[in-house]
Amino acid sequence: MGLFQKKEKDVKFNDLDEETREEVLEFAGKRAHVYEKKWSKLSNKKSPLSWNWATFFINLFWFAFRKMNGYAYSILGAIAVIDVVAIITLKQALPTSSVGPAFIVLTLLSNKIYFDFALKKVTKLQEQYPDREERLAVIRKRGGVSWWRAILLIVVFFIYSFSILFLEEKVYYSYMTPKFVEAVELQEDGQLDEALEIYKKIENDNIPVSSIHLNKMYIYVQKDEDEKALDEVNAYLEIEPEDQDMIEIKESILNKIEEEK
Repeated sequence: MGLFQKKEKDVKFNDLDEETREEVLEFAGKRAHVYEKKWSKLSNKKSPLSWNWATFFINLFWFAFRKMNGYAYSILGAIAVIDVVAIITLKQALPTSSVGPAFIVLTLLSNKIYFDFALKKVTKLQEQYPDREERLAVIRKRGGVSWWRAILLIVVFFIYSFSILFLEEKVYYSYMTPKFVEAVELQEDGQLDEALEIYKKIENDNIPVSSIHLNKMYIYVQKDEDEKALDEVNAYLEIEPEDQDMIEIKESILNKIEEEK
């Protein structure tokens, strides 16, 4: 069964018997009163959506913190697959903003996901431990939160981030370098528009290359498009802020723009 596959019968918190409700809250741990309110509100709604600020701020790390490792690593795995596919096809990883809507949806579903997770664990323990005192002890041990799981996921995430950046750089530069040489040759032959198109195609927001902005600036200067040339100067200076020659070029372009007004 998939992690987000709909169940045949959607059990709600308020539908549970008193004993099971208590045990589900025991599983939630110290902030059980917070989740009791959230789950009670969800019981009165047809929609499974509700807000969770913890998920909003720390995203998949909240799942690891709440001992939902399956969700945490499945989400990270999905991100990794998307990034690898994007790097292979688009020559760059997707920007963080592109996955923002998905994390908003995940935030809205997180309270329901956590309830279903806690209920599933408690129901299984009810079958395994008929004695309630013994069961409650196991529930307290297996529920609650885990800082070390969250920290471990952070470590894994950083390893993934460095790995994906390394892969992106290798793929990008192997693609960009011959294209850049082609654009330079076109630019030297006076085919400015053709060269400009290639420069635009090989730009990568994740891996900025100052030479691309430098050459685009020269093209725009030749085409008397001073505003666009200034944009490329600014982009160049974000990468090479100490380049005095470019600072002087920026001043000359600004002066030209002012004179033309």
